[in-house]
Amino acid sequence: MGDTRYTIGISVSSPAQPELVRLGLSEHHIRHVFIELVRHVLASGWDVAYGGDLRRAGYTEALFDLVRTYNRRDLAGPERVRSYLHWPVWADLTPKQRADLANIATLVEVDAPPGVDISNGRLREDPPTIALCVEAMRSRMTSEIDARVVIGGRTWGQRGPVPGVVAEADIAIAGGLPVFVAGGYGGAATLVAETLRGASPIELTAGFQRGHTPDYDRLDLEGNASSVLAAVVERLHQAGSSGLLNGLEDDENEWLMETDDADEVVALVLRGLRRLTDAAAHPPKE
Repeated sequence: MGDTRYTIGISVSSPAQPELVRLGLSEHHIRHVFIELVRHVLASGWDVAYGGDLRRAGYTEALFDLVRTYNRRDLAGPERVRSYLHWPVWADLTPKQRADLANIATLVEVDAPPGVDISNGRLREDPPTIALCVEAMRSRMTSEIDARVVIGGRTWGQRGPVPGVVAEADIAIAGGLPVFVAGGYGGAATLVAETLRGASPIELTAGFQRGHTPDYDRLDLEGNASSVLAAVVERLHQAGSSGLLNGLEDDENEWLMETDDADEVVALVLRGLRRLTDAAAHPPKE
């Protein structure tokens, strides 16, 4: 972990409704653990980063609502929260929206990657183009945060060849970041937990994705989705829980990967972060 004030990236979205019902959960539970985690991370003096869009009633809006409350109490200013936006989300903001958001969060506008012609209006809704832009946002965010927490997430229907929360966990682990896997809420984070334990979930195969994700063949830009997904699975197999580098013991990571209790998730994440920051502040003497 790099700087003295750490930034914690949070990856979260709701799993499909049937899975939540099977687990006895609802979207309310996902939002609750997300809000509690953000609240405690900010209260502990760390910063928060989130990458997403600005859809109404989405997780970005829930994050901003919380920050507005904190701002009124002088507990967190816009410099404490980074909102990563991919093209064309940030390009479509009105001046009023920008002014309103400037009081809540620092907007990180991630450009479309080289080769994407942003002057072509048709590309704003083109699935392969959006997939490339989301990938660019994830890479930028990973390079600028100190740790990542993954919760929930759809296992199909994403805007890329790999389910979003899985992709964000994978890129963080591959980059050597501390990663916390809250796997008790189903969805993509559960797939990450299972794969770290050595399983090979069917959801992480191109055959499954082609049967469930609309336009999947168009998202598979180079016709190599099978090898991309296989490489993700292999990296997670090799990492295991010891590759999470998050300050938690193996049994604590197992607990985090199983519990659906928001208080337990928050306690475990904060425990790992405090151990990491203490270790960084007091390195062993040679």
